[in-house]
Amino acid sequence: MKDLTGKLGKLIFPDVEEKKSRRIVVQVIIGLSIALLSMAGMLFYSHQEVRQQQKFQQIKGEEVILPEIPPDMAGEKETEPVKEKTPEGENRNGMEDLGETDKNTVTFHYDWDSLTEANGDIKGWLYLPDTPVDLPVVGASDNDYYLTHDFWKQKKNTGCPFMDKDTGQWDFNRTIYAHNMSRTSDAMFSPLLKFKDGDYFMAHRKLYYTQCYGGTTEYQIMAVVKYNAGDTGSWDFRTRNHADMESYNLWMEGLEEHALYYAEPDHAPAEILTLSTCDRSEFGKYGRLVIVAGKCQK
Repeated sequence: MKDLTGKLGKLIFPDVEEKKSRRIVVQVIIGLSIALLSMAGMLFYSHQEVRQQQKFQQIKGEEVILPEIPPDMAGEKETEPVKEKTPEGENRNGMEDLGETDKNTVTFHYDWDSLTEANGDIKGWLYLPDTPVDLPVVGASDNDYYLTHDFWKQKKNTGCPFMDKDTGQWDFNRTIYAHNMSRTSDAMFSPLLKFKDGDYFMAHRKLYYTQCYGGTTEYQIMAVVKYNAGDTGSWDFRTRNHADMESYNLWMEGLEEHALYYAEPDHAPAEILTLSTCDRSEFGKYGRLVIVAGKCQK
């Protein structure tokens, strides 16, 4: 090895002292080796991300989007909601059809039988249109397990989106956590970093959450918050319920005050869904990027 680096040193750096040129060659070889290993790791990780997304798409079933009826086709009845029934009176999960649905809504159908068989911890499915966030949401008795385990409960550093352990189905504010893998990654909640751009925020204000064996709720994203998890004294994004209107109003005022971006919701939200991921660009290890969305009124 010493002879080889010496020869390479003379060949590449003929005017440099042999000992010094050998040292340079060794440093170059080490640097190239690290770079190649890093590239191999990134390619492997990217491949794993793609495979996981493919597995999600295979197991979740199909989704059906009911488009809006163009006004020129609605005629004199355009002020009346156009109705559509599910074929054969039931949805694809075998559940009884609950009746007609507004044509202007979005309906998603998932294969909950397969999903619950794969993981009985599943709570629902989260979808942000025009983003890679199209993921199952699970829940556990702690907020640690799914930081290091995927949907199939395999050890994996990407983890899986999960509800806060204290969140109840009927809480006013429900919080979902997931990892930010990197600024360039599409895995888990990494794409939420794009919401730090104001134009992106204004162009992506819809999200949908479908309850396991339940209906789909449409939410309007109203705030993006850079949050310091080391200082929860003044305002806590995880507040689940409010005792009275005064408490509610104070929390909403705190949300607007802490928001990087805030857009007044169309209606006072009667229910909130909050997405949280790590963002160390501010507040270091305590940094969080929080997306707050209010339930849309129909």
